[in-house]
Amino acid sequence: MTIEGTVVYKDLEGGFWALLSNDGRQFVPVSPLPENLREQGKRIVARLAPVQILSSLQWGEHVEVEHIEAAL
Repeated sequence: MTIEGTVVYKDLEGGFWALLSNDGRQFVPVSPLPENLREQGKRIVARLAPVQILSSLQWGEHVEVEHIEAAL
């Protein structure tokens, strides 16, 4: 799936970077975001693939980021 959204930092479970789509869906990347995109409120376009993992995080759907870039 492709989303447009925003990078957010969540201060839960030790803290993590996540993605919030324009329609309100919440996503947690299973791999770290590129450093140049780790900025609260950064607008992005991303292609994501859902993954099934066990996690203690209680926020969002876990995804593999196939491609991500800053939105224009």
